[in-house]
Amino acid sequence: MLTESTSLRFGYAYGNSPVPDGTLTPLTAAIMTNQLSTGFAYHRGRSRFDFAYTFDPIAQQQVAQSNLLAGEYNNSTDRVGLQSLTLGYSFQF
Repeated sequence: MLTESTSLRFGYAYGNSPVPDGTLTPLTAAIMTNQLSTGFAYHRGRSRFDFAYTFDPIAQQQVAQSNLLAGEYNNSTDRVGLQSLTLGYSFQF
């Protein structure tokens, strides 16, 4: 809490890639492992405003031999990175 009505948040998250190399495709490239985030919240009365920014650095995963039947992803590499801004408003009834 910065003041009674404002707060500042910082965070870091780590997780192993849930997608095995053999079944990786560009459509299932949820391979991010590190995430940094920050946020700011302001509340007044029954209203609350939230602002957040997240950054997922570029993650890379390679497929040598695909386990998929057609083998179209053999010897391929997926790279995924993400940045997002979020603005929210809530009102408590």
